[in-house]
Amino acid sequence: MRGPGRRLLIITYYYPPESSVGAHRWRAMSRWLRRLGHEVTVLTTRAFGALPDDAEGTERTFDLAASPALRRLLRRPPPRAPAVAATQLGETKPPALVADLLVPDAHVLGWNPAAAWAARRLVQQRRIDCVITSSPPHSTHLIPLALGRRRPAWIADFRDGWRFEPLRDPWPLPGQDALDSWLERRVAARADLLIGVTRPIAHDLAGRLGARSACVSNAWDPDLEDLVAHAEVPELDPDTVSIVHAGKLYLEGSNRRDPSTLGPALRLLLDRRPEAAERLRILVAGPLDREEQRYIAELDPAQMIRHLGHLPHDAMLALERKADSLLLVTAPELVSLATGKLFEYLAAGRPIIALADGNEAARIVEETGTGVTMPIDDADGLAGAFEAALDGKLSERYAPHDLEQFVYPAPARELAELVEGALAQRTGAAR
Repeated sequence: MRGPGRRLLIITYYYPPESSVGAHRWRAMSRWLRRLGHEVTVLTTRAFGALPDDAEGTERTFDLAASPALRRLLRRPPPRAPAVAATQLGETKPPALVADLLVPDAHVLGWNPAAAWAARRLVQQRRIDCVITSSPPHSTHLIPLALGRRRPAWIADFRDGWRFEPLRDPWPLPGQDALDSWLERRVAARADLLIGVTRPIAHDLAGRLGARSACVSNAWDPDLEDLVAHAEVPELDPDTVSIVHAGKLYLEGSNRRDPSTLGPALRLLLDRRPEAAERLRILVAGPLDREEQRYIAELDPAQMIRHLGHLPHDAMLALERKADSLLLVTAPELVSLATGKLFEYLAAGRPIIALADGNEAARIVEETGTGVTMPIDDADGLAGAFEAALDGKLSERYAPHDLEQFVYPAPARELAELVEGALAQRTGAAR
């Protein structure tokens, strides 16, 4: 790291940590930045209560999402505690009517006013050198605009694209799309640097918006290793080859994930290797709902898919390490997709079978030698991967390399260097 430790303000809307890649990213990033010598303050929502490590420098602000009166008016249940399971997260989403009216999202009214007031105070009190905003929600990037002309250096971090591969439906009312586009362009023009969590997001920010951009990837946090070592994990049958899928197998919405290729692939496998019915097990560890149950029943020709239910995060991570291989299913329409699960898989030290083609997840698996990839509709390729797992060939070909970039503190060091660059650019422009 060049120069002295910096005073950083990270503004991010934390969701409960069990269910949010954003929460994991910035809890880990702030911790590692502190170890690199920086003074870090995290500004986030009060909607989910406090976490044990908030005392390290987290400030939580008022959020309409936590208002008992408003939640009663909208007939919403009380917000859950931070350790809520992913199955309970859906209740924190605003009603569709509110989400469709407010641009770029409902948090621009629910959280931004209190967060902007707190940000102004913190910048002055703590003499902040650089503000880092992280989305989604994308309205978080509007908060530094309220800091005025004398605001510190500003880096905007995009965990998902805003208008690039958007995760929301088209705007329903005239003028909303134009306003959304104007806000995105304003953030790109005013921030000193834009960060994409994947290369396609970073390239889009530079190419479409003409912004100065960089990529700082998600990564595995080695601080979790102690939790994994002491986790209680389901026993696996030593006489079977276990392929683990962490999380829900089927996912609806704009980030649609459809594992229907599993059915034809398993049937092809059974045609070639009838004994696979007894030797291969696909273990799904995640929330189970009616849609998931229906999918598993339709896909499974010989009861080879077993659902383990929702597991605590530490148990899930430990299960990944006990598996023979790991199954990754991605949304084929999203080239920027590389979920937090992928980096947990990379750290697990097991070969990955990735239904991913032409997207960021496929690139990372291929370039690091950590598994095999195939298009999501390639039943023959998936059957071949299962067969290779049965024969031990998948493990023999497993040759991981260049994984250090996806393990902390590497991303924290990258961000620290980018902060120095943003500060130098600001100083040069002032001369």
